[in-house]
Amino acid sequence: MKINVFHISTPVISEYNKLGLDKSKLLDMLETMILIRTFEEKVEELYLREGVLMGPAHLYFGSEAIAAGVKHFLRKGDLVLSHHRGHGHAIMLGIELTKLFAELLGFKEGNLRGLGGSMHLPVDISKGGLYASAIVGSQVPIAVGVAFYHKYRRTGNVTIVFFGDGATNTGAFAEGLVMASFLRVPLILMCEDNKYAEFTRTSDLFGDEDVIIQRFLGYNVPILVVDGNDPLSVYKGLKIYEDELRSGEGPLAVVASTYRLKGHGVYDKALYKPLGEVELYGKLKDPIMMFANRLIIEGILTHDEFKVIFEKAKQAVEKAFEEARKGSPLTIEELYNYV
Repeated sequence: MKINVFHISTPVISEYNKLGLDKSKLLDMLETMILIRTFEEKVEELYLREGVLMGPAHLYFGSEAIAAGVKHFLRKGDLVLSHHRGHGHAIMLGIELTKLFAELLGFKEGNLRGLGGSMHLPVDISKGGLYASAIVGSQVPIAVGVAFYHKYRRTGNVTIVFFGDGATNTGAFAEGLVMASFLRVPLILMCEDNKYAEFTRTSDLFGDEDVIIQRFLGYNVPILVVDGNDPLSVYKGLKIYEDELRSGEGPLAVVASTYRLKGHGVYDKALYKPLGEVELYGKLKDPIMMFANRLIIEGILTHDEFKVIFEKAKQAVEKAFEEARKGSPLTIEELYNYV
């Protein structure tokens, strides 16, 4: 693959068939985004209002379009490595909501038997969720090894590793990129640029928001710049390079520009953000509203159907939580089985 930076626009209706997009896929993208948002709203409520959940949790508010766009690119056998802000990735992978709530509650019915918690939530090998790390950037070199397996075995599968803009400032990121480029592994490096590295705005940290793109340039990898608030831009970008990636060529860097609509964690009120910034982004660039309005204009969705999707998501989340809360933690004796 040539070393270039490609800015991916959103596909127009005439491109849908070529990209394999039909009505059911488009609606599923929207449903996935709404389910992620509804799940995160419930998690926030359980932490802040009811005090049912404890410990750290980093919500995916605002980045739902990235997960929704990736979802329909993935095939059986593809593997995903996530980070501390991975609830949306878990839902994207199709891990049952009841298991996710049970995991957050620390119950043995969780997908990690209650031992992983929020920052390791998107792990279920049967669904393609291989690994998640709370150590910023650490998943990148691990993903290189996983992708090398796909190349060595000629599986035709790809590995995708998610990380935030702050991770590009770590040594692990640099080391992983060197090896990924040298080995030419089928790896998608998905940078979810939500404009804030913990409590610091990316532009303040790096001096220039575009520096994230430039960070990839020195590693001999093609770079896609996609709209992280638009699932179709994300999906289109990945489909353009799919044949090369699945034939064993790679890696591919993707910079998905989005915005973190909440603080760093549930404990963070984000008072460091400029007054009115969150409200402005929420009003103008909420990925769910932007995508829903597009589908309505294109005649694929109606206002009433949009309301029904929200209501179904709310019911599914509430039902899953009520079922999950019936669980129980591992006993001391059972813990020894997993040491």
